[in-house]
Amino acid sequence: MGNKTTKAFILAGGRGTRFHPFSFTIPKPLMPIGEEPILLHLINRFKSEGITEFVISLGYHSELIKAYFGDGARFGVSIRYVKEDIPLGTAGPLSLIRDEVAKDEYVFLINGDIYTEMSFQKMLQAAEASGSELLVGYVQKTEKSSFGILNIENNAITSVTEKPERTFAISSGIYLVRGSAIENIPVGKFFTAPDLMNIYMSSGRKVGAYRIDDFWMGIENVENLDEVMKRVNATSAKGR
Repeated sequence: MGNKTTKAFILAGGRGTRFHPFSFTIPKPLMPIGEEPILLHLINRFKSEGITEFVISLGYHSELIKAYFGDGARFGVSIRYVKEDIPLGTAGPLSLIRDEVAKDEYVFLINGDIYTEMSFQKMLQAAEASGSELLVGYVQKTEKSSFGILNIENNAITSVTEKPERTFAISSGIYLVRGSAIENIPVGKFFTAPDLMNIYMSSGRKVGAYRIDDFWMGIENVENLDEVMKRVNATSAKGR
């Protein structure tokens, strides 16, 4: 992990509206994948790579997440919490720990509804090697049209492409942020990761990109959760 202390800052304050009515009583980070909640799978992934210090940003149903995880000791990690009195976006909560992060220290910033099998250590090594203040994890997705696409010029069809595919990069919701970058985040205001990226790009500073080739899924809905559960069950079956 190099000689820099690295912690993970997990965003777990959302309302999980796409999981209603289930999320009225259970916050999305506590939704189960098999026998363990989404958030515990994420914490265990970090733990398997030697990252055991966590800050969890809370909002909706904060008391339930605190009750389940406590200080993290029973899971072999250290957890503390910060509370968003108002929604602060995907980067704004980092301002709550601004004074605790050295300028050359890296912090993982990650959405609490992600399941991934990526190597966080490899991403950290890439950030250190490039000197990135802000490194954005991305995944490549292929979208296939269900229609034939017509190219038209002067009211005449010039070509037809049957159900074309398009590959594009999407943000994974996983970032490495150095303490020097956190200084750009306003305190107590709604501020997103794209806002932080735009500050860097508009001033000519580099925003690093890190491709994630391992399994990744942002759990936005019940269908995503089912897909992850099938993968976990299949992986468990192979291991037996």
